[in-house]
Amino acid sequence: MTEQHVDVEAVRRLRTIVIADIVLASVAGLFTVVMYFTVARLAALFWVGLFVMFTAGLIATSLAPLGRHDTYGALLRLSAANWLVAIGSTLVATFQWPIQVQVALLPIVLAATFVERERLRFFVVASLATAATVAALGLLQDITGLSESVPRWLKTAVLLVTAPPFAALVVLVTVQHNRRLSAVLDDERIIRARLAEQADELRRSRARVVAATDRERRRIERDLHDGAQSRLVAINLKLAAARSALPKGLADIDDALDGVRNEVHLAHSELRDLAHGLYPTVLTQHGLVAAIGAVADRTPVKVRLDLGHVGRLAPDVEAAIYFSVLEAVQNAAKHAAAERVDIRLERADDAVTFSVGDDGVGFRVGETEGQGLTNLRDRLGAIGGTLEIASERGSGSTITGWVPL
Repeated sequence: MTEQHVDVEAVRRLRTIVIADIVLASVAGLFTVVMYFTVARLAALFWVGLFVMFTAGLIATSLAPLGRHDTYGALLRLSAANWLVAIGSTLVATFQWPIQVQVALLPIVLAATFVERERLRFFVVASLATAATVAALGLLQDITGLSESVPRWLKTAVLLVTAPPFAALVVLVTVQHNRRLSAVLDDERIIRARLAEQADELRRSRARVVAATDRERRRIERDLHDGAQSRLVAINLKLAAARSALPKGLADIDDALDGVRNEVHLAHSELRDLAHGLYPTVLTQHGLVAAIGAVADRTPVKVRLDLGHVGRLAPDVEAAIYFSVLEAVQNAAKHAAAERVDIRLERADDAVTFSVGDDGVGFRVGETEGQGLTNLRDRLGAIGGTLEIASERGSGSTITGWVPL
């Protein structure tokens, strides 16, 4: 709901309460006047009735600010009228004080619904002060003597007539507040559901991007293996055949051919390493444990492995864990000046966890994280996983990942 809709709704609800309060005060005042003419000719009883009917008019003035969508101004007038009628009625007819205490406290209930928290304190303090005054007047004095003059049954009748409508007014406020709260909660649930849908779609989108990237990696690896690498092997074989076909004694040409063969061999090795880095064949054919073992074999620093039996996993899970371990090991070897790397891999019923720790120079987390670690977070996040980094300068680093199955 927009702010404008909220204001209009608040005005509508407060107008309903004001009208109900006007009706309640009018009925209570009219009843008291009728009692004067029909039951007890006590002047104080008559003036109490007129006073309550007058406060109904004061309450009606609250409708003017509501016409301007000024709920705070309307609530101030409504509250002032309630405080006035509570004190005035109790001052004249002390036997009404239990009802008038509730009338004095009603603005707190209303303010809690319609007023911002910063302005609520005024209504709380004013209502409590008025309620305390009403209780003191009802218990400690009887200026008019009306309480002594009115028959006991009439006192009971007044309380019975005024208490139920006032209770109904309180119930009305409570029901309105409950409906408003329920509407807010419903809106929040809808927003949460939409956010959850957007989060799921974002995860699916990230997963699709990662899957498409892995497919492209595999395609390039196959193209390099079947194309450029095969051509280099064929060139090397032809150079060997040409060298063997040359007559003896052509040392310069022989040396030149050896040099070309060495260059071709180096190019082939570099291309093979490049293809292997794009998407290793061992990962596809033999799984995650074998691929991580191959990473350890190629790493120039000492690697200690603790690889549990994880079996074959979904291709996207295997690729995410493999490239996370590879990035962490390469960082330890190239940037951390580590002498030892520990790799751990473990599978539980619902997830796979892995960690790569080193004894290198370390870094301050959040300051020197490169694009590689950011890519790892994105890759793991695409399949619902998480990545945590623990490191301090001079104390090494540990990268821990968790991937749900």
